Amino acid sequence: MKYLHSILLITLLVSANVLALRTEQVTPQDVYNCFRALNVSDLQFLINAYDKGFKDRRIAPQTALTLCQRLAQSAAPISLREGVLRVIGLALIEELPVTMLVDKALEGLAKGVALEAINDELVQRKATLGEVKALFASKGIRISLTIRFGTATLELTLEAVDTAITEAARALEDYVRGGQRIEDAAAIKATVQRYLASNRVIPPTLVSFIDQVVSAAEWAQLAQNVANRLKR
Repeated sequence: MKYLHSILLITLLVSANVLALRTEQVTPQDVYNCFRALNVSDLQFLINAYDKGFKDRRIAPQTALTLCQRLAQSAAPISLREGVLRVIGLALIEELPVTMLVDKALEGLAKGVALEAINDELVQRKATLGEVKALFASKGIRISLTIRFGTATLELTLEAVDTAITEAARALEDYVRGGQRIEDAAAIKATVQRYLASNRVIPPTLVSFIDQVVSAAEWAQLAQNVANRLKR
């Protein structure tokens, strides 16, 4: 019995190492080859966009390859499959975080949601990400800058700022899509702050700073923008 246990343990360790090795071996070229296999109409745009994303560390080759492979399994027209990659590519060019977009694309594909609907939602969520990024920038929340809040000094990293943008945009989208009251600015702000505080990647100092510098009215305006996009 002990022998069988040892064999099983070794097998599991080997399998884990092989899986890790395969993950590490995924390169940008693997992703571009997948794009080619899809027969996309604007291959160079996708290569340029995702190359920037890889260099900026906003998306990993493994993640991009997984998305491409899932799209390859879809029977939808290539224009719609390429549309998913293109929306995310545009976000990468605009230096927006794309975690939420990739997650929603994979979730929709797994659930069998029509690609046209997936594309529409990605476009809407990308707009929200852009608005949150612009709002944060207007408050001095930018990558590689230092903010001073009380006695605390915080150096803003790519990971911290991108995660804050993602969580704030996710909060707004969830709030509006969940059918909650757009008129309740205080509730909108509280929802955003709760999402920010729940993600440990975002420093508590940054969460507090955002709470101080972004008003409930400003969050409510972005929520109204989300609602307006959903009506179109």
